Amino acid sequence: MNVFRKLVATICTLLFSFVIFCARSEAQNNLPNILLFTIDACRPDHFGCYDYQYDTTPHIDALARKGFLFTRAFSQSAWTTPGMISIFTSLYPHVHTVDAKGKTLDEDILTLPDILKTNGYKVPVLPRFVDIPNYWHLGFDMVSKEQFQGEERGEGEDLLKLLEAYKDQKFFIWYHYHSLHLPYNPQSPYDKMFSQHIEKSTSADSEAVATVKKRSVIKAGSIGFNDNDKETVIALYDGQLRVLDDYIGRLVEKMKAWNILDNTIIIITSDHGEELFEHGFIGHASTSLNAKLYDEIIHVPLIILWPKLLKPGISDELVQQIDIMPTLLEMLGIPEPSGLQGRSLFSVIRGTSGTKSHPVFSETILGGYQSTREMEEIKLQCIRTNEWKLIRTTGTGSDRYELYNMNKDQAEKRNVIENYPSVSNGLVKELLRWTKTATLTGNDSPSSP
Repeated sequence: MNVFRKLVATICTLLFSFVIFCARSEAQNNLPNILLFTIDACRPDHFGCYDYQYDTTPHIDALARKGFLFTRAFSQSAWTTPGMISIFTSLYPHVHTVDAKGKTLDEDILTLPDILKTNGYKVPVLPRFVDIPNYWHLGFDMVSKEQFQGEERGEGEDLLKLLEAYKDQKFFIWYHYHSLHLPYNPQSPYDKMFSQHIEKSTSADSEAVATVKKRSVIKAGSIGFNDNDKETVIALYDGQLRVLDDYIGRLVEKMKAWNILDNTIIIITSDHGEELFEHGFIGHASTSLNAKLYDEIIHVPLIILWPKLLKPGISDELVQQIDIMPTLLEMLGIPEPSGLQGRSLFSVIRGTSGTKSHPVFSETILGGYQSTREMEEIKLQCIRTNEWKLIRTTGTGSDRYELYNMNKDQAEKRNVIENYPSVSNGLVKELLRWTKTATLTGNDSPSSP
């Protein structure tokens, strides 16, 4: 009798396991594909969907109208690596610690690719995105360099090859578009597309413009720009943005042809922004060797598109890069692991969000990827709320603070640190609390002062 009972119990267990396996397999098969498209050095306020005056992004604008657009999304850093690692871990840079050249993520930290892989996703990545220590241990599976890269006609062709190869599998693909970064030198006709309004005294480029067209690193203050130069440089940047946008148009058409567009979550965002003379120069930490945390540097686009399930919408809530991972997991119905520092934005997308304000935190070393050891000691940190931004600079002998009223001074030109001691003291306290914790979670984030 005991043998019979054991046999029945074993059969029941196997049947139950089979049912659970089938249910999980069915759930995994119903999950959408995911394309995370990040754009280096990207200014959202130069997109049409963010109310730019020129027609730089018609294809991205069309996606934004069908998706959900966040008007006030912010990066966790002023250069690429810390922000990208924050997207994949939902951790602040001082917690994941990949905040300087040569640093590597701890193998024990759970990443977004890790989680998706256990839920049936293929997670291929192009070797050039993970071939330096900063991007090791992210959980991606490298594909053949010879098969997917080689000699290409232009940036993005390798992504098209990758998508075509994996279009019949459940995939999570990250692609980092680099060609918006310095140097600004789009090919014809994009080089003249946004310069018709500029009154030039000569057809030849000035020395400053010629430098911008050639160099990817231009130290702050090393060259001077007159008003004509500045307009020309911005027009070149906009031309490169239109190159990107035309590529997005091609990408969408290919995804339609492969019948994967409607069931693919597309996330368009950036690693960081880019200064275009708002505070005296151009670029960002790694190109100017003079980091800043003003909004033109940390404000990034964030568009989430899933035609099959998500309704179009727009939100002006303050959100951050660390929010992308928990948002995606909730959208997929995948349990969120403990320890994430971002918050899911799915309730915002569904229109069921509360009214609690969530401040933004960002940090950087002085020279970004190009930092010397001495420059790594100089750090900038900021806290940004709906009304205020406090920036702290350390490592220069004595801490320096800046305070800006974001309602009255969106350009961050008037440091009012001396005028609002109670505000600045409260923000300093919150900033210091944030820098000292390694276990802060999204639900426990300090609320806006």
